[in-house]
Amino acid sequence: MRRLVVVSATVLAVAAAAHLLSRQRRQDVAAEGNGHSSDVDRTAALKARIAAARRRLQDEFDNVRGE
Repeated sequence: MRRLVVVSATVLAVAAAAHLLSRQRRQDVAAEGNGHSSDVDRTAALKARIAAARRRLQDEFDNVRGE
């Protein structure tokens, strides 16, 4: 009976710790406060760079095709 109580308490403690750790991972950390741009700004900048690269690539294809 004593072992069952110890095992139950250990399992409960591990489950509580796992729950707390999983909650901490889900919370977003603001990047602006540490000198970095926010994720939204970086995402927008990357999308703009990708779009510009696609346009350049399409222009190269058009030049090769003779259009």
